[in-house]
Amino acid sequence: MHRLLRWYGADPLHLIALIACFALAGYAGLKLLSGDLIGILVWFVGAAVIHDLVLFPLYAVADRSTQAVVRRRSVTTPRVPWVNYVRVPAMLSGLLLLVWFPLIFRLVGPYRATTGLSQEPYLGRWLAVTAFFFLVSAFAFALRLRRERSASH
Repeated sequence: MHRLLRWYGADPLHLIALIACFALAGYAGLKLLSGDLIGILVWFVGAAVIHDLVLFPLYAVADRSTQAVVRRRSVTTPRVPWVNYVRVPAMLSGLLLLVWFPLIFRLVGPYRATTGLSQEPYLGRWLAVTAFFFLVSAFAFALRLRRERSASH
């Protein structure tokens, strides 16, 4: 056992937690695949293909464009990497859009008849949450800039 743990390279508790996570994921996979196996597999393959062929190139181009702007800044500005202050709110906003896009773009037909609720506020709320994400990120970046400037003086 000691030889196995030395080969593994981490604490025994870490190995036990990892095995438990794999067991839980396996159990969830078995429960998930006991339903519509073909539909679930098509969904997973479609999601992987759409991510790799459409979404990844889009956000890679956006990230490279953002980094190009960083490289063009003047020498007098502090050397605080700000690209993550753009990446994180953009990723969170994109994730919300991915989850809620049928309601944001009003693509759900009988939504009002089924739920009694309107689809009207979803676009405005998504935009407000996105603005909030970027506002909080800008505030965090401003605090970081302030700390950086006070430390350099």
